Amino acid sequence: MVSPERSSGAARLLQTLEGPIRYALLDWALESGVFGLCESHIAPDLLGRRMELPVGPLTLALRALVAAGFMEAGEAGFRTAPDILPFVKTGSPRNMVETLRMMAGTRHAGLGQFGALVAGKAAPSGARLFDEAHWDAHHRSLAGFHRAVGTDATAPCLTGLPEWPHARNLLDIGPGSSALAARLLAMRPDLRITLFDLPPVAERIGAEAESLPLAIMPGNYNRTLPDGPFDIIWCSMSLYFHDGGLPALIARLAERLAPGGVLVSFHEALSDHRSAPPEHVLGRLLPALRQGDVSFAEGEIADAMAAAGLVRPTSQHLSTAFGRFRLDAARKEV
Repeated sequence: MVSPERSSGAARLLQTLEGPIRYALLDWALESGVFGLCESHIAPDLLGRRMELPVGPLTLALRALVAAGFMEAGEAGFRTAPDILPFVKTGSPRNMVETLRMMAGTRHAGLGQFGALVAGKAAPSGARLFDEAHWDAHHRSLAGFHRAVGTDATAPCLTGLPEWPHARNLLDIGPGSSALAARLLAMRPDLRITLFDLPPVAERIGAEAESLPLAIMPGNYNRTLPDGPFDIIWCSMSLYFHDGGLPALIARLAERLAPGGVLVSFHEALSDHRSAPPEHVLGRLLPALRQGDVSFAEGEIADAMAAAGLVRPTSQHLSTAFGRFRLDAARKEV
């Protein structure tokens, strides 16, 4: 239980000062490889010899990593927290070190210009949100994110649909990698899956998934879409880049549904006058200041689905390791 003193306004202000220290600790730990060296308990003096670091300052850093929740301390020394280890261990299939670095670069870019950005005196950078070159450059880190935590959160959104057992084909809009498709095919080898992504990303997906029976189509959904019809169309954190408005894009996707087919969206849903959930509002603040706010408000996607004539809507709020999201689904009339 948090004491009243630690939850007061003054405490919130003071605790915020820890933010840069926590990130500096994590960045150092990732760069130095200390997490892998502490897979099991190790004494600071032995660790210092292995890392060629003075034991005094190293011990202070280790204690701070414990305080931050990244490591644990015991009589035998320090070790990486077991729930952290799979995501930072070299060679782990769930390693997300590159993903963390990519996300930090995206979320922190422009911190030194914060006042100028708020004042509108800093020039926006990049194409609307991101361009093809961005996704091409970051394909590997995005695939790592999917393998580490993304697919665990999104696969149940599809396998829990009433339509799942009988669906014959599925279209994934902007998948970013083949991780989800591989998970779904392991459960439904008979399912025909089409992945539709920007040309450079589609090419990379094709290279990583050459052994999977997937249809991979390059394109930009503002100009073209696969013909279909599809029993399931899945859109996960991919609908931000519309250039004709969200309702128009949703209507075009709805046209590709088979009768009785379902359009499924997995996106954030900002509430409380677009001030919550904090992980989305704060995490996307710098990109929004630099290139515009594209996050979706509570009910915005569901309203667009209804405007497109889709029926039998369902919605659900989900908590994941990477934030809170809303799952919206609606069907095409038979």
